Amino acid sequence: MTYLAAKLIALIGISFAFPITASASGPLLIPYESRDGRQTPKRVGTIATEQQICTLLSHPIFNRPAADYRLLNAINSDFSWDGIEAAPLWVAKKFNEAGVRPYRLELEEKSFVTANQNLSSCLERAHKENKVIYSNLKSFFLQYLPDACYEKEYEIQKSVDDRGNLIQRRIPIDRKTCIDFNYNSGRYEGWNSTTFSLMLVWVEAHPVLQRVFDQGHQTLLAQVRERDQKENETRKAQIQRQQEFQQQTKESEQQWQAYSSAARTFMEQVFNFATTGAVTGTRSERWTEVQKCVMSNGRVKINARSINMTAFRVSRQQYGSTFYLVSSDGNFRLSTLAVIPADRLQNAWRQAFEECPGKTSRF
Repeated sequence: MTYLAAKLIALIGISFAFPITASASGPLLIPYESRDGRQTPKRVGTIATEQQICTLLSHPIFNRPAADYRLLNAINSDFSWDGIEAAPLWVAKKFNEAGVRPYRLELEEKSFVTANQNLSSCLERAHKENKVIYSNLKSFFLQYLPDACYEKEYEIQKSVDDRGNLIQRRIPIDRKTCIDFNYNSGRYEGWNSTTFSLMLVWVEAHPVLQRVFDQGHQTLLAQVRERDQKENETRKAQIQRQQEFQQQTKESEQQWQAYSSAARTFMEQVFNFATTGAVTGTRSERWTEVQKCVMSNGRVKINARSINMTAFRVSRQQYGSTFYLVSSDGNFRLSTLAVIPADRLQNAWRQAFEECPGKTSRF
């Protein structure tokens, strides 16, 4: 076993036990129609053995969490990263050197059977020893793969003997294939499952795929690092916001405790009563007399001396289905949802204006 293969297998913990120097398993033939109209398969390379295919699939790019692959750029569900175009360019180059240029990719029948068998055997072993690889291949690289494409399928054939006894036999039928060029209509000009599956069973293509996957894995790791950094920054920001919120809540509680335990001025009681229905105010709404006759609830400041006493009224008003008790001179306005007597509030304002007289007008 070469150092590279041993390193790749160690990275993902797959125990594919085989010598990577295993011999190839026959010529890779492409149907070719000569000028005289005869079909003559042309050799473009060598079919990869089960062991060689499994070695390539031991690359760490196939053993990532599914969420990682969604970070990679894709066109119509096919990956697109810098360097991936080398795969279809290499296929086109080798086809040109062999003198074949199929409009629609297909393999000579015997080559297809051998290539599919080798890939099927490898995927069966991978599925049993590390289901992550098969799942990722099916979801992101060979989207046509059915569940357990390597499993044999049978039909029951019934017959009867001369005594009338039924005889049942399980007859193997064509299995689900692990290679399906039809999924991409035989298109191999770009990176897709057809191009990948062809190169996967084509041993001479493996060095190109190895480099493509190295580049893809580096791109993926960079995207993962960027994602993890953003998530870490987001978590830190959330923690900071939570800490700030907790600190604000603590400070708000301390402020409320200090406010509720202190004596209230008469003007504070009136403004609290007019907005909350309670002279004590509430945690969320309370007024402080920051200086004589100047009131603040932390959001706005109101100088009681600026209120037009002549135009000032206390009235019950309805907005939609909700009733408010409103204190207003047309410009200044306070209101409360609390159910309190209007005359009591009116009397409170009368005394407030005695303490802090507002403006007067002729009407």
